[in-house]
Amino acid sequence: MHPLIPYFEPFALSLGPLKVHGFGILVALGFLSGSAVAASRAKQFGGDTELINRLVTWLIAGTFLGGHLGDVLWYRPKELAQDPVLFEKMFSILASGHLPTFAQIPLILRVWDGLSSTGGFAVCVPLAVWFFWKERKPFWCHADGLAIGLTLGWFFGRMGCFSAHDHPGTQTQFWAGVYGMCPGNNPTIACHDLGLYEGLWSGAMFILFSVLARTPRFPGFYCGLLSLSYGIIRFPMDFFRTAAVDVRYAGLTPAQYGSFAFVAIGLWVLAAQRSRPVQ
Repeated sequence: MHPLIPYFEPFALSLGPLKVHGFGILVALGFLSGSAVAASRAKQFGGDTELINRLVTWLIAGTFLGGHLGDVLWYRPKELAQDPVLFEKMFSILASGHLPTFAQIPLILRVWDGLSSTGGFAVCVPLAVWFFWKERKPFWCHADGLAIGLTLGWFFGRMGCFSAHDHPGTQTQFWAGVYGMCPGNNPTIACHDLGLYEGLWSGAMFILFSVLARTPRFPGFYCGLLSLSYGIIRFPMDFFRTAAVDVRYAGLTPAQYGSFAFVAIGLWVLAAQRSRPVQ
């Protein structure tokens, strides 16, 4: 079977002098819908919806900060090394009396320029643990709500990546390949769209979790299952990434090494929590 998805131009909506891209719309929708589901599920599991609403603001910041740091440190170390020294660059710009342009802002501060999902998790998970510890509130009932909400938010976020052709993989004849998104934008050549694949996975996980939530589960069930399943699907998926673009360490991407951690954490949570009373 040949690829079925034709090339399409990334969507953008003009609002006077502003142009709102489809990617931004879908990411915003992901945060809003995911937060609402997380709050609802946390309440179902005995948690506090107000705590979820407060934490989400921190998680948004953690997603961009951790995601960007992970991207530049793990995937673009050479580009980061070529960037002028942070303080020297900013001092010279500010000393001139002019505000810096986007291009003049050091790479490590341009949080909109590249995100790594693994980097986002590396910051957001410890942040959530610290938040509930600080508030002296139970962790797992809130974390399970966040896990379910994350699957829906992730779906919209990755559909945003799909709408912008952000994650082209290798050339393919697979039916879900997308024409014209490969380097060079040749409309007769299709590539794997890794944003689409993750979006389909996260959408399927949201449906699965919604069904499973009809029956009480032990605390940590959804966190463990989400971590385990993401590690399992992300490891093989990264073999479809373009080697010329994505840095490899001993033949594997940073996310593939992260996949080992996701699987290990998922198995540990499921094993450690399975004897706890259901919620």
